[in-house]
Amino acid sequence: MQFVIQPAQLSQRYLAWPNCKTISNRVDKQNLSRSLHFGVRSLSDGDPTTRVDLPLNQSVHVCMKLLSGIRLRRNRPRLNDAVRSYVLACRAEGKTERTLQAYNETLAQLLAVAEASGFPTSVSSFRSEHVYEFMEATRVRGVSPGTRHRRFRETRAFFSWCERMEFIKSHPFKGIPNVKTDTKVIKPFTKSDIASLLKRCDPETEYGLRFRAIILLLLDTGIRRAELEGLDIEDIDLDLGRAFIRHGKGRKQRVVPFSAEPARTIGRYIDRYRTETPGPLFLRIDRGGGRKPFNKYHLGTLFQRLGDQTGIHANPHRFRHTFATWAIEAGAREIDVQYLLGHSTALMTRRYAATYDASMAATRHGSFSPAAQLS
Repeated sequence: MQFVIQPAQLSQRYLAWPNCKTISNRVDKQNLSRSLHFGVRSLSDGDPTTRVDLPLNQSVHVCMKLLSGIRLRRNRPRLNDAVRSYVLACRAEGKTERTLQAYNETLAQLLAVAEASGFPTSVSSFRSEHVYEFMEATRVRGVSPGTRHRRFRETRAFFSWCERMEFIKSHPFKGIPNVKTDTKVIKPFTKSDIASLLKRCDPETEYGLRFRAIILLLLDTGIRRAELEGLDIEDIDLDLGRAFIRHGKGRKQRVVPFSAEPARTIGRYIDRYRTETPGPLFLRIDRGGGRKPFNKYHLGTLFQRLGDQTGIHANPHRFRHTFATWAIEAGAREIDVQYLLGHSTALMTRRYAATYDASMAATRHGSFSPAAQLS
């Protein structure tokens, strides 16, 4: 029993072997259990009839390299075709629309840079120097280190998928570190900050009452902006003080509690303006006086205006950080804060707790200040 390997299908880079230049087109599969005979052209004498018997372990190794070379030769899609297949695979695997949107954005920039810089069209020809060129092009665009860090991760994930699909033999990101980002200390709101923000929300108007309810719910639950926008009216239980987060990050659902004050404010907003009609809990007022769901930009714009009016830097994520800091300061266990925030690991929760730790260290500094001990 024999099978044939056509020399034209073999890429020279996968056939490297000591003292071998070419390999014959016949492999005796029947004798594989003993040894595999490869016809080779000796580099020393150039005799094409020279035959070499290799030990079984070396024979199998060479055979696997041959077959790997053939497979890679047959599976060498163009970069844009590989990107299209990857996005389709991510969608089939259940990635969220927000994740797919981020992947599409990053990989579209990769394709644009590849075309402008003359990168090889085959995904298997992508090398480490192309990674650095892409990251430099991203930096020149003026994006933040955090965004560059994300671009790096998402592009690396694409090539990891290509490696699993056997489109590439070696990972172009291997050994390349990600972009360094600053470790920022996010200052939580103070109680006076919250009081100033709430003071600008007139509870006698729909706009003010709705905004007041949003602020209290964000502060009391620590939910993400997208999670707040995804809340439906049926997800809120005002009697129990519970909110069902149906569309959490990574498709993870959870239940978060809130206290009596947010419940009363949300209840007044529903009774006066929202009504019990099914749909999103919070609705924006359009120019024609109609009611529509928030888009991903509207809430941020509202907080920016509120910040301009009060002189306080306000955004939805700062409420999340404030919730974690205040909860830990009040004695909450980190495991409880981790669950309520929807973190899959304690690492991110520790980043929030670091703010509290730094604040407490600064507070205790007076008791051990070296300069104070001089007097």
